[in-house]
Amino acid sequence: MGFDEDGLAEDLVVSAAINRGLHTLDSAVGTYISIEILDATGKHTVFHNESNRATIQEPSECFMLCLCVSRREMEASSCVCARYNEFTLRCTLEKKQQQKKRPRLLGNSLKSDAVLEPPQVAMAGSHTLTIGSVSQLRAALQDGECAYSTHFAVGGSTWYLKFCPRSYKLTYLYLVRANKVEETPVTTAEFSFELEGAVNFESQKMRHTFDRDNDDFYCQLEQIGASPMQEDRLVVRCCLAIIMPEEIPTAVTLCSESVLTPTWRHACLASLRCRRQVQAKLV
Repeated sequence: MGFDEDGLAEDLVVSAAINRGLHTLDSAVGTYISIEILDATGKHTVFHNESNRATIQEPSECFMLCLCVSRREMEASSCVCARYNEFTLRCTLEKKQQQKKRPRLLGNSLKSDAVLEPPQVAMAGSHTLTIGSVSQLRAALQDGECAYSTHFAVGGSTWYLKFCPRSYKLTYLYLVRANKVEETPVTTAEFSFELEGAVNFESQKMRHTFDRDNDDFYCQLEQIGASPMQEDRLVVRCCLAIIMPEEIPTAVTLCSESVLTPTWRHACLASLRCRRQVQAKLV
């Protein structure tokens, strides 16, 4: 959609559709669709969209799922193979069926004592986003556009990092939870950022509650300005751990102002949550 002065597309739209043809769509009822754009290796998800519910509820329905991405962000996020000028797209269709209970041949005389344990998930982990050249990235992207990391999983949720080199002359770093709201509970995470290269810094540990209205946390990188830097490469490492409800204290302390400064919006939200928790305890 749209073209720049060089004739290159501004945005790309990929879609997957289930259409009613000569046959009925009975077999498509209860189908979920997801679309992913992978990195240049073709192994890791970078951009993603999926249906929030079963796409086909009735046999007479049709459905289309679209994913719109910026060409510049795709290139900045290492999704385009430079040699062949191509990218990898993956579409997954999943049909979820309700499990049917099988009748017991011997009634209740034989019962299994085995207990099915829930799958174990990592409650802590880390992920890295590497920026080859901050100045080149700033020149290639438009204001507000970002370079994305690949997706990673911690605590049963999917996460990714975003680096925005220029937004109203400021630089931001994002931690984003990518799960669908209706399938993911409210999650409190404790995390820190380590920066190496253009900026060498390790932040204090910060906490944020990710929910329907707050699916991301972003910080301003104050020392990455518009002026040229001697070291232009930047490696960002995020260390993330999920905090269980019984571990969450009444008051949450954010890191003090430094190279990595929490935005005013998140500071206000954290303060408001603290006041609500204290009021609830008094009642």
